[in-house]
Amino acid sequence: MKRNPVVKNALAEFKENELIVASKLYKEKLASQISEAAYYKTLQRMCESGGLVKIAKGTYHLPKISKYGIVPPSEKEIISAFTENETGTVVGYSLYNSLNLTTQISKTVTVMSSALEGLTKSIRNVIVHQVPLEFSKEITNMVHGLEVLQNFNEIEDINYSAFLAYTERLAESFSAAAFEEIVSAKAYKKSTIAFLREILNYYKVKNNLNGHLSTLSEYKYPKMEELHEAARIYKASGS
Repeated sequence: MKRNPVVKNALAEFKENELIVASKLYKEKLASQISEAAYYKTLQRMCESGGLVKIAKGTYHLPKISKYGIVPPSEKEIISAFTENETGTVVGYSLYNSLNLTTQISKTVTVMSSALEGLTKSIRNVIVHQVPLEFSKEITNMVHGLEVLQNFNEIEDINYSAFLAYTERLAESFSAAAFEEIVSAKAYKKSTIAFLREILNYYKVKNNLNGHLSTLSEYKYPKMEELHEAARIYKASGS
């Protein structure tokens, strides 16, 4: 059966293995030209004929063919689809590794992205979470900081010396405007915000984080003195 030419022309703008989010493509370019039912039926037919490959629910790519058959999108290509042009950033263990906080790795890569429609999508070993932010450098740095602090107790084999060095960089790059924008888009634990306040106060960085916390609550988070002692022991152990 023939492809609908409207859909064919829209898909022709994509490169091989470039991820195609079906709902996004339809809303942005095709909603006024073809019914949604006909659109998805065309995608189905193209998959059946081999002209299109479905990689996850609602996500496709034009096949890249080698002499060994179809070459699926690489992890890098999948991540790029949700992080390019300030649409997202990698978090989780890939982030912790890049900051030298641990040598542990994970079988999955976690991404935050505004390019995703829906709350979560899994594509092979990449898990994408929808977060409505424009990931500028300031926003990205602040997201990284909040993610590290929120998950601090779960980071396996953490390098305390590297973490202390990171807290200083985090304090230097702190942006109140970026922080406010992030917490309005994604909820973080009060203990995480209290942990950030502890770090900023230690490095004498002015902040208004008290406005996000209750004076009647005691939040559990690592104190800087404890972290310095942990770093001393970590260094002495030769880890």
